[in-house]
Amino acid sequence: MQKHNQFRNKNTALLGTIFGSLLIGVPIIPQVTLAQQPILKVNPCPSIFYEEPHNHQVLVPNGCPPNAATLRMRVPLRQPFSVVVPTGRRSSVIQPPLPENRQNAVASVTPMAGEVNVRLKNDTNARVSYQAIGYTAPRILTGGQTIVLRNLPTPVTITMVRKDGGFIKVTPMYANNPGTLAVSLNEKTAPDNNQGVLRIQRDGQVFLN
Repeated sequence: MQKHNQFRNKNTALLGTIFGSLLIGVPIIPQVTLAQQPILKVNPCPSIFYEEPHNHQVLVPNGCPPNAATLRMRVPLRQPFSVVVPTGRRSSVIQPPLPENRQNAVASVTPMAGEVNVRLKNDTNARVSYQAIGYTAPRILTGGQTIVLRNLPTPVTITMVRKDGGFIKVTPMYANNPGTLAVSLNEKTAPDNNQGVLRIQRDGQVFLN
């Protein structure tokens, strides 16, 4: 009887060990399976953003290289007929004439880094008051005198008025120095559309009045 009980106790202990091992091993299996699964990386900038029609219609997420639609949204809108003045350098905004009223360019100069030099020569016998609007105060140019206005940002407007009330002829001329426009001031006897106002546009085109 005692041997029978010992045998039964051994079997019970053996079964307990087996079931205990199974219970311990059960939660380990899914953990190993989960650890072996690869982690999928999501591309934040898929190529579909750069394919038509999305290239021109859909903005890319932040941090992605810009496509055509994103670049188009970044371009600032341009005002067609008004010129914004640089802060601290001009005190007013120049309103160029409308295209239908604009005369043909009388000369051109190549701006250097957006700036030009203007050489004024007074070939009259009268004193001439000149001013680069927004950049210089009115100054006097005596008869036969030559001056150079340097580093004027474009666009710029220069006014020239004879102090004796006479009429003045403004003639732009070719200058050898790059980025420089030469201007000759002469007397004239009758008024016309040229009233001594010279404008240099951003692209270097020169207009009178």
